[in-house]
Amino acid sequence: MASVADTVLIPLQDVLGEGHEARMNLPGKLGGNWQWRYEAEALTQEMAARLNMMAKIYER
Repeated sequence: MASVADTVLIPLQDVLGEGHEARMNLPGKLGGNWQWRYEAEALTQEMAARLNMMAKIYER
């Protein structure tokens, strides 16, 4: 978020603190890509508050 770029993208896996098991794509692997899904209950108010705070700090 501290970049000078106009846009920031934050992978949901990072927000959720997921590890390698949540990768969406493994380059060079045929099949099985793009199958990761999240449960809505995994998103918490604390996560939203942290993202909100960071957006304010970095004027996003």
